[in-house]
Amino acid sequence: MMPRMWPCERLATIDSTQRELLRRLTSAPNQHRDPFGLWTTAQTQGIGSHGRQWIDSPGGLALSLGWPESLTSQSVAPDPAWPLRLSLAVMQTLEEFFQLTDVMLGVKWPNDIMARGRKLGGVLVSRHQVQGRWWLIAGIGINFSWPSPPDINRPVIALEDLGVSQAPSQTIVRALSAAVQGLCQHSGSGDERAWVDEFHRRDLYANQRVIVVHPVSGKPLAAGCNRGVIHSGALRLEIDGVERLIEVGELSLREDRLA
Repeated sequence: MMPRMWPCERLATIDSTQRELLRRLTSAPNQHRDPFGLWTTAQTQGIGSHGRQWIDSPGGLALSLGWPESLTSQSVAPDPAWPLRLSLAVMQTLEEFFQLTDVMLGVKWPNDIMARGRKLGGVLVSRHQVQGRWWLIAGIGINFSWPSPPDINRPVIALEDLGVSQAPSQTIVRALSAAVQGLCQHSGSGDERAWVDEFHRRDLYANQRVIVVHPVSGKPLAAGCNRGVIHSGALRLEIDGVERLIEVGELSLREDRLA
């Protein structure tokens, strides 16, 4: 028997699908006991990682999904690996749905979806307590087109650049929602090694020299070789032959162009 799909409502326009989902949870918690989602292709004030604004591309997809944490774990401790696992699942869904070859798409620790060395999308996961119940909200942003490059400090790419001619619609929203739903259902099943190995295989900077920087100031803090991740999502950074674990949320990663 197929599981019931999480409902996903389309919004004509909104400041942020993540903010709106949280507003609905907090304003009417008794009406939202089960997972649900909101999406739009006209977001005006998207939320990026570390408090930055997410710059939406014209026609780009902004999808937020919320679910009770009790669906995925009986533990009171949050799972910090969600950004990695979700970015991998979103990348795989885009690849299959738009029939993109595996040489085009990849991931970058901890939560970026990449294509041809540039950022195609990202995943942001936040945790909120509403009337004693913990909820997870996953925000997914996918670029559709860039008529002119945005003024940000990293190269970007869009689905149009990959030959996709139609803006994201209800169909891809359903596919992405199903991917996240499936991930929730299998979380904690014990098959941690599989996603860890797959993330490293699809990591754009696997086994390469990288720099970890302060997520806000951009100040370089450490440099070493990317040796993969562990089940908690922490990056294994090898520095002078010694591995150091870089926790999710602590730092950001950049290519070491001087290597």
